Amino acid sequence: MRPAHTLSIFAASLALGPGIVSAQGFGTPSRLAEVELARSRDCVAILARVEVLNAEMEPIARRSQRLTAIAQAIALEERSIIDSLNVEDPVEARVREWFANDASLARRYVNQPDASLAAERTANRETIKATVTRAITGLREEASAKVADNQALIAEAAPCDGAIFVRSAVLTACETGSGPICEDARLAASEGARFRFVDDAASIWEIEEIRPWTQPGPLRPGATGLDGGRTIGFTRVGNVVATVALTPLFAPKAQVPPEALAAYEATNDSLGLAFSHPNLVFTPALGIRVALPQPLDEETGYVLHFGEPDDADVVWMGDAGTGAPLEATVPLSPSQVRRLATGDPLMLTAVQATEDTPDAVFAIGIGNVNQARNAQALLTYMASQLSADVTQLIPPSSGS
Repeated sequence: MRPAHTLSIFAASLALGPGIVSAQGFGTPSRLAEVELARSRDCVAILARVEVLNAEMEPIARRSQRLTAIAQAIALEERSIIDSLNVEDPVEARVREWFANDASLARRYVNQPDASLAAERTANRETIKATVTRAITGLREEASAKVADNQALIAEAAPCDGAIFVRSAVLTACETGSGPICEDARLAASEGARFRFVDDAASIWEIEEIRPWTQPGPLRPGATGLDGGRTIGFTRVGNVVATVALTPLFAPKAQVPPEALAAYEATNDSLGLAFSHPNLVFTPALGIRVALPQPLDEETGYVLHFGEPDDADVVWMGDAGTGAPLEATVPLSPSQVRRLATGDPLMLTAVQATEDTPDAVFAIGIGNVNQARNAQALLTYMASQLSADVTQLIPPSSGS
């Protein structure tokens, strides 16, 4: 086996040479079968525990959906829901009582309009809405607490989510375990199943899925900040799922070093992207996420780049064997943005550090269907509307 070094060692080699190495044809990664057989065995027990957690969460989700429907009925005064309300349930019993009382007040108001009756109806409606909202909030807090208590299981289950499994390895693990994946593994290949199986671990690498880059939309409020304003490419090879996104990168201006600020402004000027928020800086970036928590070959790192490995325009580098998905958001140079906008495909190459130049051991091409069209559309939005949208969504602060 060739000597393995950290990615930081071969970063210097990349800086000195025109590319990574001369890449010949790649076969199936050497550790693929080992990794996939282990995944299939381990996921039997993990998915059984997930099934137990799902069973605990299902009544909470069902109750939350029920109360949300009731809240909508209250807002619309949709009385057809009355007969379905459970009088044994304290919240639903109060809702049923409210509907009856509100109907009585409404009839009295029709017969003799009175401002006090209208005010009483409004107050009662707000009271019952608050009652249902409190119940929904309690359920959400209960669900959040369960999720927080099971973070370790959720992390363990990530490599099993949507994975392709080796049937023989699953069946072996099922000899001492049980769960939904065991039931599916025993089905004939032609029968319906929730999980996907192959008979040979190596054949997992032959399964590929490429989706067109998504159509970008404007920025909008999201659950944890701004959402939208990006176009995403998706590629799957075996159980390696890779997504890349052309996206705006925002940062507080006061926290950006002068050299980075100058680079962002130079990129924006070169691409004709105007941005005038007084508290934030912006530059086009690439968001990267790849499900590669452990090496599939002898690689010590990964390089995302344009062009072939022997003539690479490097966008990002990351270490192998971190135990977690590869994730990063990296600013792009003007030339890299233009390459995206002309449809140049990206490639993720796994490399092994050597004493001389890093060796490429396998590579995954990122699909470029609709890449050029949607990247160009996003750049047009960045040039014409993004600055105004950010100012509206994040008003400038007079204190900074």
